Amino acid sequence: MPNLIINRLLYRVETEHGKYGADIPFTPGLNIIYGPNSVGKTSIITGLIYGLGAEKGLGIFKSDQNPFKPEFYKSISGYPIIKSYLILEISNGERTYSVFRYIKGDNTDIVAVKETTIDNFYKISEHKRLIVAGEGVFSEDGYQKFLFDFIGLNIVELPTYDQKQSKLYFENILPLFFVEQRAGWSQIQARQVTRYNIRDIKKVVFEYLMGLDRFVLHQIIIRKKELEDQIKKIKDDTLNKEENLLVILNAEKVDDIPIINSGKIGKTSIYDYIKYLKDKYKAESENINSISSKNKDFEDSNSKLRDNLRRLDYELRTLTSRIDKIDTEINGYENYLQRIQKNKYKNKQLKKIQELNIDVNITSCPVCENTLQNHSDNECILCHSDKRKKISSPDENLIFLEDEENTFKKVIRQRKLDKRKYLELKNSTKDKIALYEKQLEHQTNTYAGKDFAVLREKILEIDSIHKELERLIRIEQRWSELNPSRKLLKSLEQKLIDIKEEIEKYQQTENDKKTLKNIKDNIHNNLKSLGIFKSNTNLIDSIKLDESDNYTPYLDNYDIYNISSSSDNIRIILSYYLSLLQTSISDLTGKVKFPNILILDEPKQQNLDNDSLLNCIDEIEKIPSDKSQIILTTYSESPKDKQKLKKYINYEMISSTDYLLKKINE
Repeated sequence: MPNLIINRLLYRVETEHGKYGADIPFTPGLNIIYGPNSVGKTSIITGLIYGLGAEKGLGIFKSDQNPFKPEFYKSISGYPIIKSYLILEISNGERTYSVFRYIKGDNTDIVAVKETTIDNFYKISEHKRLIVAGEGVFSEDGYQKFLFDFIGLNIVELPTYDQKQSKLYFENILPLFFVEQRAGWSQIQARQVTRYNIRDIKKVVFEYLMGLDRFVLHQIIIRKKELEDQIKKIKDDTLNKEENLLVILNAEKVDDIPIINSGKIGKTSIYDYIKYLKDKYKAESENINSISSKNKDFEDSNSKLRDNLRRLDYELRTLTSRIDKIDTEINGYENYLQRIQKNKYKNKQLKKIQELNIDVNITSCPVCENTLQNHSDNECILCHSDKRKKISSPDENLIFLEDEENTFKKVIRQRKLDKRKYLELKNSTKDKIALYEKQLEHQTNTYAGKDFAVLREKILEIDSIHKELERLIRIEQRWSELNPSRKLLKSLEQKLIDIKEEIEKYQQTENDKKTLKNIKDNIHNNLKSLGIFKSNTNLIDSIKLDESDNYTPYLDNYDIYNISSSSDNIRIILSYYLSLLQTSISDLTGKVKFPNILILDEPKQQNLDNDSLLNCIDEIEKIPSDKSQIILTTYSESPKDKQKLKKYINYEMISSTDYLLKKINE
């Protein structure tokens, strides 16, 4: 089974004033990157992940975001950066490749891959240009396809929450063997990428990498959820439409057929009722045609009478409308007359006041008590209005209003006369209608006998049947249009039944039981070594894997994360990831696809104490170094701790000023 092994990471940063870089070697087994905070340990991890094209696993959400610190792509030592890149050398135990990728350069979404070591990278011209981001990452020119083939992973498609399919990406697999420094230690698979909308992604990627037979079943369960959602959507839409049609029909549904209580033939299906109405319509039509054909002259006369009745009926409606309009017009004129009469009254009163002022010789205003004789000739004697505005006098107003009143009275008299004329025409038309109706009735009784006397009623009845028939046919067509949805619904429901039966038949395979037991046992052993729960072995042995919650550790009677300290939480997560690697190495079936690598970034910064870290190293030492690789970043102020870790330190930055990137001469 191919593995993923990191051999070497090379950085180059170029400015106008010189070049900077770093060269970090790796070996199988435990690799410790050692140094104090802020010197660049995490930048090494960032380079590994970036070189694998999985920077989304670092918490990068936008394609244009750079995961590196500014000294890799903006400026270093005060000098602007012209270009920067890395070369990552990887192996799968059989073949070795070197991957070139720009950090700042021509195209950061393309990598150059050569089947060689870094030392020979520039000596070999043959290479592949592979797409890292965007469309085509799983094509023949895609970096994702290259990585999956390189590690020996199958490319699989999984259902999404929006009922589509999405491939499982490398950045989805990454959170099971890489723990990022900041959020990564908060929970298992904390940096899982959800942007592809894959259903139950944490659960399914665990089953995929750990080679569980349940992975196939999980895909079936996901399909079941999809079917249930699809069925619900179709059913809700179909039922809503059916209910609307049943309300219109005042019917009920039996076996997908509307049943109508017709009142004529009792309860019957819409199809039978339509057939009944068609037959009745046909019979009544033939009966009417038979009666009508008895007397051609009578039919012609009848037709003329009906035409006259229709014409007179139209004239009657027109006359009624005109009379209504005249009534409205007269009411408007009469309202206006009332306002004229009110204005006449006001002007007569004003005239009396003026006459009173002259006759009685009033010298002061009864309101403001000003002397009237002292006012300018330009002002009104009483109201002081400016005479230059030429306001009409009461006499002038009265003359105008009386003239207007007479005019409107004449108009009203004329319109009332018009109304009487239209009323006469209306009454005359009514008389003609009554005459024609009487004549039509007389002709019916005289010339057609008893059968034709009820012809009109039969015509009205058959018209009613025809309208009802057309209505039912339209509704029946709308009901039939739902048949494809009903058919699809039945098909999906049958598929759901089959899937449920398949799920019910599932028994956890021996392979799954063994794999999960190995993981659980390894977790127990690791936690005992790390001293969790004050080494309460009974409590540790009670820890299980929750298959319904992404296969995370849990306790039946306690919340495993709340009964422990913050450092205990880190121990649980650390033990979990170690157990996956341990289980993969011990697998003899070849089903486990775990790439046998762990990348653990600074667990000590998350409250993991030195003793626990050293105990973890003891457990790592038990793992065959030729079958695995663990990359760990850490630091301790204690010389004793460093001495314990010394043989595993593959790269060290010895002080707070010993930064990763150093000036180089090439």
